[in-house]
Amino acid sequence: MLSLTKKFVFIFFILILLPLISLSQNRQNKYYNPFRFSVSGLTKFVVGPNDHSNSKYLFDNGLGLLGELIYTLDPKAKYEISIEAGIMKTFSTPDNSSTEKPLIPISINAYYYFFDEEFSPFIGVSIGAEYLHNSNKYLLERIFKGVIGISNNNLKVFGRWGVLKSGDYSIEIGIGYSFKERPCGCFPQSK
Repeated sequence: MLSLTKKFVFIFFILILLPLISLSQNRQNKYYNPFRFSVSGLTKFVVGPNDHSNSKYLFDNGLGLLGELIYTLDPKAKYEISIEAGIMKTFSTPDNSSTEKPLIPISINAYYYFFDEEFSPFIGVSIGAEYLHNSNKYLLERIFKGVIGISNNNLKVFGRWGVLKSGDYSIEIGIGYSFKERPCGCFPQSK
């Protein structure tokens, strides 16, 4: 069985290798630039009880910012991968006696866009980790998320359903701004 460190090294190796292969194949198209950077604001809601001893989420909701480096895999702009990281401020109701601490999410994402158009719905998956504050120390907790959203020029609106390894659930709703439009396959190809 591979250790967690070896799994992350393998995933990052794949994330570096795929863009290099794709970039060499798309070099003939002078209009195609697959890299872009996005900033997103989001809110996170914990689903289910979070005040019992088994729960890793010791807060009720949170607000945060994420930075995302996105790479478009193909000139048809249907597939993308990205690496994102950010910080969230957590909030609790008076019934939840936990203190308000930051949450640090880090993830690797894969998206599929249904249309190569200005307006396009998309779906995706996200695998990552969240640094959670629990019992006066930070814990690394693995998380898997399903993503659904709509993209338009430089903006995207998305929702995520997250499941921690411990079985805790969360919903995230966000809006993102990309500093460059998503590349499309509509540009002429040079030979």
